Amino acid sequence: MSLQAIDISSNNGRVDPSQVTAPIIINKLTGGLDYVWKNNLIDECLKAGKLVGAYHFEDEYNIHSKIKLQAQKFYKEWKKYKGRVLPILDYEIPLNGKIFTQHDINRIEMFMREFKRLSGVNAVLYCSKSLIWNHTINEYIKAHNMVWFAQYANNKPTGYQQDPWTDNNQLDVNVVGQQYTSNGFVRGVHGAVDLSIFYISRANWLKSC
Repeated sequence: MSLQAIDISSNNGRVDPSQVTAPIIINKLTGGLDYVWKNNLIDECLKAGKLVGAYHFEDEYNIHSKIKLQAQKFYKEWKKYKGRVLPILDYEIPLNGKIFTQHDINRIEMFMREFKRLSGVNAVLYCSKSLIWNHTINEYIKAHNMVWFAQYANNKPTGYQQDPWTDNNQLDVNVVGQQYTSNGFVRGVHGAVDLSIFYISRANWLKSC
């Protein structure tokens, strides 16, 4: 089963969840130790009957702050949505500012362990496909955390895709979805928006929350 999705942040134009045809809407919620997107649309998305996710952006303001404290920050803002909103760690920028290393994988694991300790819920990992492909993924992540990866065929404007391109590299993790463009144009969103496809049922999404 596959479900279309958009993900949004303060960088997007006006979004009307009731007009978005995709069943999944993912909101940015927090970043680093200090940022909270106070104008997120989580409540509006829930009211519109959407499956909802909330993500934490690790490298807010180009600062790699202490990762356990970041997990605690995210949990503090997310906990009121437990059981309704899927928690996600967005990890995009290498710790050394140049290339991903095993230190980044270890850092992801620390976040995931701390968030699970606090919440009892396993967060999803969002990252580039290359981060997973080029490194040895820790057994904890393989066993506990679904992966939503990003890989684009190009940056041409597009609508929802049922079978987006990805390379032939098979990932040894539990892949739950793929973000396939940052240049999507769909009903309910003013301007470009990220589009993804998730390989999950509605019931399993809610169970994972």
